[in-house]
Amino acid sequence: MKWMDKLERKLYAWRVQPFFRYVVFAMAGTYLLQFMFPGYPLLERLALTRAGLMRGEIWRLVTFLVIPDALSPLYALISLYFYYFIGTTLESRWGARRFLLYYGLGAVGAILAGLISGVGINTYLNLSLFFAFAILYPDYQVLIFFMLPIKIKWLAVANAFFFLWALINGGPIQRAAIIAAILHLLLFFGGDLYNLLRLEIGNWKRRQQFRRNSRR
Repeated sequence: MKWMDKLERKLYAWRVQPFFRYVVFAMAGTYLLQFMFPGYPLLERLALTRAGLMRGEIWRLVTFLVIPDALSPLYALISLYFYYFIGTTLESRWGARRFLLYYGLGAVGAILAGLISGVGINTYLNLSLFFAFAILYPDYQVLIFFMLPIKIKWLAVANAFFFLWALINGGPIQRAAIIAAILHLLLFFGGDLYNLLRLEIGNWKRRQQFRRNSRR
């Protein structure tokens, strides 16, 4: 997209290094600190809340990005590894500047959603990285439960149903964050999603035609 190319060229005035690994490391550190000191309200101090910003706690505009979205140690380990793998892969594919644009604009959307709803969350911003990965590498295979191979595009479809379910049944905080994440994805990948959908529909029609012809 031309507008993104222009923004990316502006960033060439700055030395931008790959950074997402440090975001994941910070999330891991936050989880460990909360696990080690459960009595201290660390996550409450880091969360993005409109009330906190009104008190002048502007660090919340950044610190909410490193709040882990998992409570159990096993799920936290899996999700952090998944975020690390997906984020650093996108960073390598796009380059640090374009990834910064993608993640940064998504973070701005999450902040605006938080200002509207009263509380900002990073869950759907992180899941938007998963969607981006699935769009770029739809046939990449992962192992479910370390045994069952499945293409990432089908996990993205399941993730889309999760988004839809949460949008319908979630509260205003979730809905605002989901809408911001969806708009973010459409901003970057609207054309790619349309072409991918046309390709999948075309493939499905060809398979159906082949089956009809083979029965004759």
